[in-house]
Amino acid sequence: MSIGEIKAALREADYSLDQAVATIKEIGTKLDEVTGLALATLHDSRHAEAIKARADLTSAKREVELTLRTITVVQDNAGSFRESLG
Repeated sequence: MSIGEIKAALREADYSLDQAVATIKEIGTKLDEVTGLALATLHDSRHAEAIKARADLTSAKREVELTLRTITVVQDNAGSFRESLG
């Protein structure tokens, strides 16, 4: 594989990651909407299921944030590598 082909593959991967970011951000937005509705519904509940649901929603939001952060790191590192190829 030539350097040009490697750089092209890295650009294609970067584009795919950009698409993933857009999708994950959309998921995050929808998750925020659902979380707001669920928390409003469960606000006074002390049932085990309600407590677990609140924890699960918080965990899901955290995973969205971590995934976006990971993609940013991958894109930054791949971009640096691509630049180092010339």
